[in-house]
Amino acid sequence: MNGIRASDRDREEVLVRLEAAAGEGRLTLVEFEDRSGQVYVAKTYGELDALVADLPSAHGDKATVLDRRGLALSLLALAGGVVWMPLFPYLDFGALPGAAGVVFGLLGLRANAHLFCRVLALLGLAGGSVGVALQVVWIIFQLVEG
Repeated sequence: MNGIRASDRDREEVLVRLEAAAGEGRLTLVEFEDRSGQVYVAKTYGELDALVADLPSAHGDKATVLDRRGLALSLLALAGGVVWMPLFPYLDFGALPGAAGVVFGLLGLRANAHLFCRVLALLGLAGGSVGVALQVVWIIFQLVEG
């Protein structure tokens, strides 16, 4: 498995671990900068694993906090993606909740690897996109009739 090519997401996860370690005082600034630079040129899991081999596992409290943040972003996406539906007739600018669904949906997809959270974020993204599209159509309709 050490010879398998790493993805950009894998590199980002290693960077998060390095940032946490530097924040905890486990790495000096020089060590952090050196290892961070090596993350960007690493091509395999083995190269990435070597950069964090002397650090505690990522399966502690820090990983739970990141998962909760991703879940929160996904739930915000879902709320923004569907809240515009019942409020659309009453809002002057109904695209605002839809835009929030799109933004939080993109952030939720990026922040979380769990399927459940990704589905929530995707639903929020889709619902928000529909909300923004309907607002644009409504504005065009008003301009053409006005």
